[in-house]
Amino acid sequence: MAPMRSAAILLLAATAVLSSCDRGPAPPKRGKLEGKVTLNGKPLASGTIRFMAIDPNGTNVLATVKDGQYSLPEAEGPTKGKYRVEFSVLSATKVRVPNDDAPGQFMEIAPETLPPRYHRDSQFTIDYEPATPKSHDFQLTNP
Repeated sequence: MAPMRSAAILLLAATAVLSSCDRGPAPPKRGKLEGKVTLNGKPLASGTIRFMAIDPNGTNVLATVKDGQYSLPEAEGPTKGKYRVEFSVLSATKVRVPNDDAPGQFMEIAPETLPPRYHRDSQFTIDYEPATPKSHDFQLTNP
């Protein structure tokens, strides 16, 4: 009986120690994010919208735009902070370009159809608060 009692006491002690261990800080709260994207006044048929964290603790997110709408559920949305917004619409026609990783070989890529002011040079920003999510709509023009 004594060994059984000792084992039970050890098990209770181990359980108490493990349950009091610090599991670290809770992950930052994410939030739902949705909105509309138009191009030349019409809903963007398809593309992507990327929210790039400007704040060091932000979370970059990417959403698909379909028929002018994008939506990210809370579990996939951004955390609180300021974000730079980038848009991408790839061409349906692929082009053949040299493959920098394999000299002498080529690869096919779909070129970007939007001007750099909407992706790499984007000046679009949002301030996001997951506790009070709201729609973020964007109007793009491409001559």
